[in-house]
Amino acid sequence: MSDIFNLVFEPDNPCNTTITDSETGKIVYQVATEHGKETVTRVKNADGDTIASWEWRDVRSDIITLGNGTPTPVSSWLRKSLMPFKDTVKLQGPGGRNFKWKGNGPGLSFELYAEDNKHEPLVRFHKMRTIVDRSVEPPTSTTEPTRLTMDSRGAEIQDIAVISFLVLEKSRRATEGSTLNRASASGVAPGPYP
Repeated sequence: MSDIFNLVFEPDNPCNTTITDSETGKIVYQVATEHGKETVTRVKNADGDTIASWEWRDVRSDIITLGNGTPTPVSSWLRKSLMPFKDTVKLQGPGGRNFKWKGNGPGLSFELYAEDNKHEPLVRFHKMRTIVDRSVEPPTSTTEPTRLTMDSRGAEIQDIAVISFLVLEKSRRATEGSTLNRASASGVAPGPYP
């Protein structure tokens, strides 16, 4: 994948974050969640226009509105694979083009592919990580922020790529969090078992 640019998330929270272009430092998106009678997450572009919003639901699928479009269930827009143990989610983008997010599972990393090219991702998700330099005394560490890396094909569908990623990452973190909470409540530590 030829990297064109990185979108950096500060803080590392898909529901409340500022997304900037790493090269220019300019804000590309603002994501904010309001908790009231309903919980709603809104994504605004650099001009302050709301390009997406979704209402959280506990039991049924969240309801998403893209731009000034019709509210629709997230499950209708982001179609998860019906096969067990599959980690893919399909979506339709601008012009009816089909795309697929791979890596929708615990411990995996998201990659977005066009339906006509299953070998070169358009967009890649990179989790925040700490890099330790042990070549100096005392060792130093730097934090590499959460980011989406896009090539020119990903930039063509940037809004849809970012919105779909935010929705999927919110859902994945909620699932991972509930798994950790259930495990801790039962006294069982999550993770690999011998």
